Amino acid sequence: MTRFTADQLKTFATVVEYGTFEAAADVLMISASAVSQRIKAMEQSAGRVLIKRTNPVAPTDSGEVVLRVARQSEYLHTELSRELDGDESAQTVSIAVNSDSLSTWLLDAVRVLAREDHIYCDLRREGEYHSSALLRSGEVMAAVTSEPDPIAGCAVDKLGIGSYWPVASTEFARDFFPDLPASLTATQLAQAPVIEYDHKDFGQQRGRQFIASKYRLGKNLQNAPSVYVPSSPDYVRAVDMGIGWGIVPETQSADALAEGRWVKLADEPVEIPLFWQHWKITSSVMERVTQRIYDALGEGYVY
Repeated sequence: MTRFTADQLKTFATVVEYGTFEAAADVLMISASAVSQRIKAMEQSAGRVLIKRTNPVAPTDSGEVVLRVARQSEYLHTELSRELDGDESAQTVSIAVNSDSLSTWLLDAVRVLAREDHIYCDLRREGEYHSSALLRSGEVMAAVTSEPDPIAGCAVDKLGIGSYWPVASTEFARDFFPDLPASLTATQLAQAPVIEYDHKDFGQQRGRQFIASKYRLGKNLQNAPSVYVPSSPDYVRAVDMGIGWGIVPETQSADALAEGRWVKLADEPVEIPLFWQHWKITSSVMERVTQRIYDALGEGYVY
């Protein structure tokens, strides 16, 4: 079985973090030759290449596994030292989170963790379909993700359902869909601008499918002009300003729909299951973070 020393794992993580053997050597206060020797020894022990010698360096697929374990090992050593020394100073936890969760509920957990538990969150904004990659590399300790299967070395629990309504402002609907709610045509949908979060987001595609289903438009729909707004609050503002139609979380669309400023374009919302994945380690800090996450969500939460 392959075994690495604590010094080797720390060296590996430092090389990846700082991008070159020389930079890692400066941080570790050893020679670049010593860094190179440690990495080569790890690769010989593993029987495979772990780091691509690019500029900056990058872990191979096998290296990604080693990197995650190295970061977990470093965290556990730090936590062990804290508990043995009785250190009660501030602690930091890195979490990947999608923009809508950040804008609707997650900051409630972040506030309580900071104010009551002295645990401070290093939040990395990433789409729910892509945040699992940050867990695989060990860049974050936990993630709000759409990935239901546990990533290697992680535990997973269901958080709830992200519920998004395809909506448009009444002004926008009047200009592009004048016959609502009686009818909407495929030509109108193809000509109406759609607001998208970024180029990795495909929730709008499901929204288009629901609109097409309601108005029996068929499956061969033409692409519509897209406006990209990579911020959850600004995305909502863009819909409200009539820049395009979009899919908006239920909690962020409720008031505008109730006031008649927006209209629904489909009979059902786009639902995205969300999961909480985190390192599978024995950690009082991680247990507290997980508890605060669920406290913020509440029972059977849908946003």
